[in-house]
Amino acid sequence: MTTTTMFALTWAVLLGSVALTLFMAAKLRFVLDPFRHQPADLTLPEGTSAPAFSASTLDGEVLDTEDYAERAFTLVFVSHHCPSCHEHLPHMKALWSLAASAGSELVMVVFDEESGSRAEAERMVAEHAVPARTVLAAPGHPLRELYNPRQATPLYCHVESGVVRGSGPLGSQGWQNLVRGWQADVVGAR
Repeated sequence: MTTTTMFALTWAVLLGSVALTLFMAAKLRFVLDPFRHQPADLTLPEGTSAPAFSASTLDGEVLDTEDYAERAFTLVFVSHHCPSCHEHLPHMKALWSLAASAGSELVMVVFDEESGSRAEAERMVAEHAVPARTVLAAPGHPLRELYNPRQATPLYCHVESGVVRGSGPLGSQGWQNLVRGWQADVVGAR
């Protein structure tokens, strides 16, 4: 190849790269819109009243806010598409038992994203032998919209006597404090 041909090819590749970069930047502007409305909080702030909800479990049982009026419960939000959720699921059986021993109930909320989600949720619960009551929450469901406005997973929201006492990502300091509290309640009850 001659020098002129090499020079022309270099410019063609360079211009193609610039054009592709500009095209991708224009597309990403719509995907990563910094001005898109985002809920202010990851979940409900501590000390707020827990919003009312009614939901059916995978077993067809109906859960209602009134069922928990004087009891503690913890909603654990997961998705079968979430890799970090799958890291936490093997521990849910033991955590459910610990929470129950401490007088609380662990309720798993699985995001329903597309057809086949129910079968996937049932498989996920069976695979990890999670005894917790499990709700499949479709888009727009109050558990998603009110308790987890950013649709983050894995996330928890702990409620005692109708008041939010803690919320945030699983594994966070708040989650660890909640689990330690359950452990202390169980040890103190002995």
